[in-house]
Amino acid sequence: MRSYPEKKHSYSAVAILTLAQVFAFIDRQIPSMLVEPIKQDFNLTDSQIALLGGAAFSIFYAIMALPIGYAVDRYKRTKVLGTGIFLWSLMTALAGLANSFGKLFGARIGVAVGEAVMAPISVSLVSDSFPENKQGKPMGIITAGVYIGIGITLLGGGFLIDYLTSIGGITLPLIGYLKPWQATFMIVGIPGLVLAIAAFYLKEPRRIEEQVDSNHLVDKKNVFLHLKEHRKTLIPMFGGLIFMALIFYSFSFWAPTMMIRTFDISLTEVGFILGMITIISSITGTIIAGSAVDYLRNRNYSDAPVRAAMIAVILALPPIILLSFVQTELGAWICIAMYLLFISSFAPLGLLAISGVSTGNVKGQTAAIHAFLMMAFGLSLGPQLTAFFTDFVFVDPNLLINSVSLTGLIVLPISALLFKLSLSRYRESSESLLS
Repeated sequence: MRSYPEKKHSYSAVAILTLAQVFAFIDRQIPSMLVEPIKQDFNLTDSQIALLGGAAFSIFYAIMALPIGYAVDRYKRTKVLGTGIFLWSLMTALAGLANSFGKLFGARIGVAVGEAVMAPISVSLVSDSFPENKQGKPMGIITAGVYIGIGITLLGGGFLIDYLTSIGGITLPLIGYLKPWQATFMIVGIPGLVLAIAAFYLKEPRRIEEQVDSNHLVDKKNVFLHLKEHRKTLIPMFGGLIFMALIFYSFSFWAPTMMIRTFDISLTEVGFILGMITIISSITGTIIAGSAVDYLRNRNYSDAPVRAAMIAVILALPPIILLSFVQTELGAWICIAMYLLFISSFAPLGLLAISGVSTGNVKGQTAAIHAFLMMAFGLSLGPQLTAFFTDFVFVDPNLLINSVSLTGLIVLPISALLFKLSLSRYRESSESLLS
């Protein structure tokens, strides 16, 4: 009989993980608010600036995901989490000292290495803290932190950047003068250093594999044998999640700039409206997605996470297509709100899907492989693909909104098809692991 921690300990972990997601995505998202000043300072193209939100982050996040997943499955997870939070927060602050594109690129690499802890840690801690049919809600809460972080960045980032611009930057003791965009990095990186301390003091839940017969578990050295055994499930499922991640990260990076260029509105206005929409639509969508998975699982749908993901990408397609046809700012905001309501399910559904077809001591590594693929292909290619359409198809920076829409038109149907192909195999894998 499996035993789980007391609710106060389980939800303490949920609270810290949620806050970690908030700070992680503030630090991850802030470059999207600084596109224009960084471009001007370093004389960059859209394709080059996309590297900061894409390849600089994703490649090294992907590289570190696998060894971090290994560490999550073998060492005290609270210590791994605290170390990761400390590292990415410190490197975000140090980005404020960058005086060249190369140094800024290097700081973003450090942020990526630290944030690589989040996916495997979240899957591992939630699966050991809650029964399977009750994991959807806490995972939805944790991944809501993604959109709270993005929303705070948009809401507060515009005001912060405009204020720092109005005063011409800041001068700090021992550091000297910082331009507004440099000061922004410094300011947003500091809070995470405090959260890192709190993470170290979390109560570590007992691992499930310690509570059950080892004959029912995959040997710790055989994670790749596990993946091979379930490859017919994992390949189309991972494929669907990759394409979902591609459009998610593309939109997240380019949305503020898209609205500024299309409707000639201020960064502060864009940040406030997009931040409010992100918080309301995305958090609502995330919580609904997690609760929907619990609902479907309680009614014996063993493919619940993948089924929900397939429906979500289908529903996200109409608003992203309509985005390029609307003529008014209000129409664009409505399309964005509807799109985010559905695409926001990417975060919880991906982690829940991984948890449902991995067992005990390989959950962290399987989640790390998921994170590797999302970063290596989703984040690195998403912003870059949209920038490619802007630079080489439409050949007009002011038509960025068309590039964003075209990215969705191409990517979302592929994602839905791959999820459809994985449904029956996912059921087989999930049921075999439960048995």
